[in-house]
This record gives sequence, C-alpha cells and structure tokens, in this order.
Amino acid sequence: MTINGLFVKTDPRCRRYGVAALVGFIAGIISAFVKWGAEVPLPPRTFSGGRDEFNPPYLFLRDYLGIDPTQTVYTFSEHIINPVMVTHIIFSLVFAIGYCVVAEIFPKVKLWQGILAGLIVTVVVHGIFCPALNLTPPLTQLPVDEYISEILGHIFWFWVIELMRRDLRNRITHEPDAEARLAR
Repeated sequence: MTINGLFVKTDPRCRRYGVAALVGFIAGIISAFVKWGAEVPLPPRTFSGGRDEFNPPYLFLRDYLGIDPTQTVYTFSEHIINPVMVTHIIFSLVFAIGYCVVAEIFPKVKLWQGILAGLIVTVVVHGIFCPALNLTPPLTQLPVDEYISEILGHIFWFWVIELMRRDLRNRITHEPDAEARLAR
C-alpha cells in the first residue's frame, strides 16, 4: 500500500454522517469506561513527584479552564470521587465521534480494527500536546510505566470504538461500511 492509498475516499453517496455521529457518541461514552478500566491494572502515573495527584486532566481543568478540581468532588458509595474523569469522557466523545465520522470518508483509518488510530492518538496527545501544554513532564522524564499504560489503554480504547462503530453502523443502516463499493 502506498501513502496515497491511505487517503482513498469512499463514495459520498455511501456515507452516513448522522449515524456516524450517533454511533461515535455511544462508543465515546462506553469506551471511556474501557479506558478507565485499562488504568486499574496499569496505572499510568507514579506517586513520585506528585504525578498521580496532578495528572493531565487535573492540570488541564485547573490551568486552562480555571476549574479547581478539589472543589468539585462528590461522594458515591462512601468513596470520594474527583470528577476530573469528566475530561476523560469529553476526550473520549470527541475522539470517538471524530473517528466514526472520518471512517465514513477515509476507510484506512480503521486499519488493524482501529488500533492504528489509537496509536496515532497516543503519539499526538501524549507525545506532543501534553508536553507542549506542560500537562506532563518532557517525554524523557516519564517513567516507562506511563508509556506502557497509555499505549495499551489507547489500543483497547480504539479497538472497542471500532468494534462498536462497525456493529452499530451496520445494524442501524442495514448496509456494509461506506467503502464496500470500493472493493467491487
């Protein structure tokens, strides 16, 4: 496959943007839980240096949106919950909806059942934007544990988005994916 092959477009008549946005919304909510779940056995941040306390969502809310995350805690089942996970839900919604819409146009975004997209998002968000916005230390100062957690978490996250995208799109439209005509 050549680089040009990555940008082959589907027939505009086969695209279902509304369905893609709806499916992206559903997949975004559910996949946020998958992303959190991946962080249970593989926590992305260490306790040393305050990395666990001051994680990127916390810093983003505090430094860029002016929201003090310590003032927005709530209790559920006798546990004190810090709602910085709202940023994870928003993050997941944006990327899932974007992925589902882009998949309608550029089918190669779905390579490896979405895993390639997950790896690209990992590099762009955690490798470029987080350090550039001072949400994380420079990449050379991050522990290998953080790389492992984020890479595996994003692989599972995007794989679930793709599984849901394909299944729900096909069930709702009763049609194959938009690129099916390209294969003929």
